[in-house]
Amino acid sequence: MPSLAALDAERTALMRDHPGWTVWFVPNALDGSVTWCAQREPTIHAYSPEDLGKDMALADAELAADVTGRAESPAPGGAQSAESKLTEL
Repeated sequence: MPSLAALDAERTALMRDHPGWTVWFVPNALDGSVTWCAQREPTIHAYSPEDLGKDMALADAELAADVTGRAESPAPGGAQSAESKLTEL
């Protein structure tokens, strides 16, 4: 397994190259391997499971639009993006 400093440098590079993502690694003490993980920001909060589902669908559509480079239509019911919710706070 590479040193923790080397792993942290790789993590920092990934986060620099992919803004909006949180990246972490989990060293495996048994076999020396490393599992890499990433989570897109921001964390979404909602007042009900229904609202959370709509917001998650919208976030998925926004991610797909980012990846494909084309705009996706908003989720049914006019769900508000997580980003716009954050700006309202």
